[in-house]
Amino acid sequence: MYRNWFSGKFDRVLEIFSKMQDAGVQPDKAACNILVEKCCNAGETQAMMKILHYMKEKFLVLRYSIYKEALHTLKIAGVSDRLLRDVNRHLSSEKFNHDQIDRSDGTTESTCLTLDDKMILYLLNKQSLLAVDYLLDSLMSKRLKLDSGIVSTIVEVNCNCGRVNGAFLAFEFSVKLGITIERIMYLALVGELIRTSSLSRVVDIVEAVVGAGLSLGSELTALLIHRLGCTREPTSAEKLFSILPDQQKSTAVYTALINSYFTCGNAEKGLEVFETMRKQGINVALSTYCVLLNGLERNGLFDKVQSYRKEKMRFKSEICSREMSLEERVCDLLFAGNLVG
Repeated sequence: MYRNWFSGKFDRVLEIFSKMQDAGVQPDKAACNILVEKCCNAGETQAMMKILHYMKEKFLVLRYSIYKEALHTLKIAGVSDRLLRDVNRHLSSEKFNHDQIDRSDGTTESTCLTLDDKMILYLLNKQSLLAVDYLLDSLMSKRLKLDSGIVSTIVEVNCNCGRVNGAFLAFEFSVKLGITIERIMYLALVGELIRTSSLSRVVDIVEAVVGAGLSLGSELTALLIHRLGCTREPTSAEKLFSILPDQQKSTAVYTALINSYFTCGNAEKGLEVFETMRKQGINVALSTYCVLLNGLERNGLFDKVQSYRKEKMRFKSEICSREMSLEERVCDLLFAGNLVG
């Protein structure tokens, strides 16, 4: 039946594709695979993107042969393959053995995805997220793994639905079973924790990110430490800082920790971190001095304010004659509210 769609102009195919949806008849996986194949043959990347968006919404995937053909088409056209890879996480991870692909239909679903993987995809397609939670919990207790792309998708769907507990359950599943999910999913989960003021859980995520050899980025890490300080959780801020490898402890990250200690009333610890920062050869930013002085004043340590204020003035005159480093600029942007006086 689907082959009949290819008679006539390609615009006609998309028109029928749209009218099917308007009529409540949703194109299935077979239809989408045929349409994408037709797009590849015609070099129609714009139309392909429309179909891929639909497939992403419906959790449909491409056969392996069509996926490779689509990759090639997008590469030739100079178009980003991000959406294609998002739709086909189980293929784009490229962890499977290509020799195991069923050549009869060119699909990896039957050979690479387990029954549990397929069941999760089915439940996600039905938006049965509570059932996904139950299945994840059961699999976790039995220590049965899922494909990393599937786990990433569970995190993404739950975050998109505002189900932070469901997303965090998938994260816990990945940690317990040693599965590394995509960096962007760690970021999405952090965003949900910030949105729901559940920052006490964020340390576990940072630990998993660092353990996977990834980084949240200096700006986000500094922001998290700063937010933990604002919520009076200096122990969590300190633990997050201690997890980071030295190369990720930037000017902004140090400044955030200093500010956290001052905010929580531990001025001596804030001063200690500032001095450690200098001894480690980490660039001090103008905003670092401002955070330090504001913290000392808020905590009543006026005897120390004068000497550090003089240091700040000398530093301020020095930076006028040189170009600031990127680390200093980032720090000044993050702590712009302290740049007074």
